[in-house]
Amino acid sequence: MSSESAVEPEGPAGTRGGTLGFRLGSVPVLMPWSTLVGIGIIAFLWLDSFQIDPSQPTQALVLALVFAVLFYACILGHELAHAWAARLAGFPVRSITLWALGGYTSYERREPSPGREALIAASGPISSVLIGVACNAAASATYYGDLRVYVVLHALGFSNVILGIYNALPGLPLDGGAVLKAVLWGVTRDERRSTVVAAWAGRVVAVLVFLVPQYLVWRRGGAPDLGSILIGLLISSYLYSGASQVLAQARIAGRVPTLSARELAVPAVAMAHDTPLSEALRLREEAGARSMVAIDSEGRPRGVSQESALAAVPAERRPWVPLSSVCVNLDARAVLVGDLRGEDLINAMLAIEAPQYLVIDPQGGWYGTLARADVERVLAGHR
Repeated sequence: MSSESAVEPEGPAGTRGGTLGFRLGSVPVLMPWSTLVGIGIIAFLWLDSFQIDPSQPTQALVLALVFAVLFYACILGHELAHAWAARLAGFPVRSITLWALGGYTSYERREPSPGREALIAASGPISSVLIGVACNAAASATYYGDLRVYVVLHALGFSNVILGIYNALPGLPLDGGAVLKAVLWGVTRDERRSTVVAAWAGRVVAVLVFLVPQYLVWRRGGAPDLGSILIGLLISSYLYSGASQVLAQARIAGRVPTLSARELAVPAVAMAHDTPLSEALRLREEAGARSMVAIDSEGRPRGVSQESALAAVPAERRPWVPLSSVCVNLDARAVLVGDLRGEDLINAMLAIEAPQYLVIDPQGGWYGTLARADVERVLAGHR
């Protein structure tokens, strides 16, 4: 259960392949088929808690399934709290997703700050605890009524309080980790380093989430059963993987400020699209360029040469092969100003997605061409 800034593609809920869904107001609630697996797992884990009447074994199964469905409704309440807090912070909410291991809320970060991030993250665990308290109060009110209702409400109260405590653990990707990150960010004014610390804390939490329950069982003189071990491994693996993913994203974010359109641009020379390839290569060498831009009869850039395509043309055939045949099409809108750096460069490339960009100076002169793949290599740590 977490909130995240990943923006998901918009569309009518329930129209995606393998996804059920509905809308709550303007927010799509998406449920991949794995949600049914999650409901089944929860029902199985809680089945023994609903063995009220040994003469009615089917009743326990029905109550366990009812509990599991209601528990997912409580998870939805947890995510709605995230969505409400995100909107309060001024962030558009894209969707809520419920899946096998819980749920998450996707929203678009606009002018993020430590305070806003802490508000969004803390809202989830707080809502779960409040839901748990409300369910326990309702259970107390039905104590002398229908035992089945009491047992289900009591289980919901207990499970939601545990859910709130679990989500408040101080490590990403849990909500408590997001609060820890926000606090560190507020103190240090360094969001990336705060993210790294909170993600490493998440790795520690992931290990403890598995080891501590097994240790407590051992201290009581018992032996952990296979089911609890497997569930513990599943949850811990999910947390560790999530923390590792956050660390990878933080490393990428740390490289973004080093990006420069001018520095990454490959020097290019422009020539007619029908120039024989052998002549084009001679002109490129003469100009000291590394790339060639094919222009049409009106002087507009139409394509950028590809080294792999060039290498595939035998030397003896190059006098009869036009430059355009070894070029990838250049989108007329794919033009970047050489002064673009960091996030401004990323945003400009996201606005117009293309494999190649023409890089110009503020006066309209050319620096060269920039390949999207080269930017991705830098972000991945390969220069």
